[in-house]
Amino acid sequence: MAFALAVGLPCAWAAEAPGEVRLSDEEGLALAATLYNRGEREAAERVYGLLLQSGQPEISVEAAFLLSQIYVSREDYNQAIALLTGILNRFPGLARVRLELARAYFLNENWDDARFHFELVKGGQNIPPGVAANVDMFLREIRRKKNWSLEVGFGYVPDSNLNQASGITEECIDTSMGLLCRAVDGKKSGHGARLNVTGNYYWKLSQNVGIRSTLGLYLTEYGRGEYDDYILYAAGGPRILFGNSEASLQATFQRRVYGGESYGESPGLRFDMQNDFGRFILASGASFRQNNYAREAVDAALQGNEYRAYLMPRFIVTSRSYVQAGLDYTRDETALDPYGSDRRRFSLGGYYFFKHGFSLFVEGGLTRADYHAGQWYVTDDYRLDYTRRQDLIKEATVELSTNIWEGLGMRPTLQYTYIRQGSNIWSHEYDRHRINLLTTFRF
Repeated sequence: MAFALAVGLPCAWAAEAPGEVRLSDEEGLALAATLYNRGEREAAERVYGLLLQSGQPEISVEAAFLLSQIYVSREDYNQAIALLTGILNRFPGLARVRLELARAYFLNENWDDARFHFELVKGGQNIPPGVAANVDMFLREIRRKKNWSLEVGFGYVPDSNLNQASGITEECIDTSMGLLCRAVDGKKSGHGARLNVTGNYYWKLSQNVGIRSTLGLYLTEYGRGEYDDYILYAAGGPRILFGNSEASLQATFQRRVYGGESYGESPGLRFDMQNDFGRFILASGASFRQNNYAREAVDAALQGNEYRAYLMPRFIVTSRSYVQAGLDYTRDETALDPYGSDRRRFSLGGYYFFKHGFSLFVEGGLTRADYHAGQWYVTDDYRLDYTRRQDLIKEATVELSTNIWEGLGMRPTLQYTYIRQGSNIWSHEYDRHRINLLTTFRF
């Protein structure tokens, strides 16, 4: 598509061709490059701006890319980010464009987004060793430079089974005088609102040593108030950077209010580490906490220590996709052994970035819970029996998000989760559907 250039040519060009100059799109690119190399960046910028409307995708993409470099050179990073994001929304597999987007986020001190895109760059086709080394250097610098982050999310959260009920409405025992029954709560659904606020601050003691502190507030409100859930979380401790890795050790504290009443407090300790091995990233950690409950009867049964260890390997497949697995072990020791358990969880998931700014994350999980001692229970044929409880929990999560409002600092996400718990004690079996429509702001 030829275009007319009549205004804004430098004097030398105007003298040679007064009035209107008609150029092809290819000639327009060559003209813009000449103007840029002559140091006349404003004129080059105007030509690139016209070429953004080209009907030839390769022309409009190259113009947008080169124009973004002009914006970066004059430290207009938001404009550069918008152009580069627009290119990736049309052509998600362009690793070079993702690299420049990561660099623009880095220069704009948006550390979390810079890190995400630099990690994806590692999956690009035929990445030269020098580029991979530069990516690792940027990732090390992000760890050193990052001094704070704040994430705020709010949304709508319908839930089909707030009380994790099996669906039965009564429990009966067969006696010599006939059935003796008691009513049990059925499934209770609800529509709620959620607010999540998480802040991190890093005090730097030296280039590679500092203090990491975390403060989180997580609120979920349902209309009746019976299932309102408020959690306050705080953590703090040393953080060390070494090579392409980081590790932190934090003292933790959690306080929970459930259904309008104090539920419990949990002091503890956690250790977290991340190691980057090129396209392979390994997160790991362990934690301890002491669970104390506000109600005396609940505390007498459930008070105790909880131990957890996890591994989460992630592999960058391409510059628009990754796969990750999760291995998680939790031991919950309680005052009464029948309520304590060992839980082993395995998960497998994947991320893919589509055209038009949409990304999809899908994950499946399987958890086996083995309880520590036997318990009496009522069978589904009205008898009393004794067994050690075992649960098998299946989970599936689908998460769809978009970057179309990223210029406003917003990332809308729609998440659906299905949970199916099976058990050798039939009254502990249930199904649950949850939707989380969340809009997140990062600062």
